[in-house]
Amino acid sequence: MSIKEISFPSNNGRDTIKAWRYSPLGKPKGVIQLIHGYGEHSRRYLHMIGKFNQAGYVVFADDHLGHGKTGVDGGTLGDPHSGGWMTYIKDEKSLHDIAKEEYPELPYFVFGHSWGSMLARAYAAYYGEDLQGLLLCGLCSQWKGCEDAYLNEEFKAAFEQDPYQSAGEWFGRVFSGMTDRIENPNSPSDWIANDLRVVEDHANDMFNTFNTTLELPWDFVQLYHFIESEEWAPMVPSNIPVYLIAGDQDPCGNYGEGLYHVANLLARSGNKTVTRAYTGYRHEIHNELAIRDEVVDGLIEFIESTF
Repeated sequence: MSIKEISFPSNNGRDTIKAWRYSPLGKPKGVIQLIHGYGEHSRRYLHMIGKFNQAGYVVFADDHLGHGKTGVDGGTLGDPHSGGWMTYIKDEKSLHDIAKEEYPELPYFVFGHSWGSMLARAYAAYYGEDLQGLLLCGLCSQWKGCEDAYLNEEFKAAFEQDPYQSAGEWFGRVFSGMTDRIENPNSPSDWIANDLRVVEDHANDMFNTFNTTLELPWDFVQLYHFIESEEWAPMVPSNIPVYLIAGDQDPCGNYGEGLYHVANLLARSGNKTVTRAYTGYRHEIHNELAIRDEVVDGLIEFIESTF
């Protein structure tokens, strides 16, 4: 693996996005653009990236506005100043264009986890014409906290008054009930993984944060509303095959039901879909030591089935 750090201007007009290219040994056979989740950063996927490289794929990944090295280096961790969720999508398009300039002839795939899967769904709707495959992990659907917040007039009023105030209680309200099905949870973040070492690692990572401005959960909820609306799936090019995976104990996808809901939306629009639920596992199936190799092997198997 060789690594190249990339910087490019965000579409918010303020920030510089930090990104990386991870190259395999020899000539790559495809490009995978990796989109990370809410409150985290792309280097939490190094195990996955390494396996993608070993399989012959070059990986491009960035840290979003207000996240990871983009936020830490810019002094804006937790403060995206996005001006709306479409800015994140445009930043992903900017990274795509950088990757395509380097590898114009290679087949192109997008992988997204959690909020990254939401961004990937929107990306495919707006810019998916050249995608050979879409991979959605820790899929978000039928999320009551998001649905309630979207209709909440107090949330809207607070955002309109000052989008840059602390998210405060609104983060908790959007992410409410996440441990309701966990007996004696150790922390409010136990929904992240079964393995408590993964939960602790997430909490101790200096590039992670759930302490954000109100704008971030607002963007999250507005994006969620778009990808769960009736207009979303018909906007995704019907020739893109889609691989959808999640733990069946993941509250972000309504404990497996949301996984099949999204697969059905795509199938009705003509997309070939492959769906897999990991029994007994929560949100970060790709970080669970017991199954993470199996999870990534499944992703690679799906990618190679598209050739």
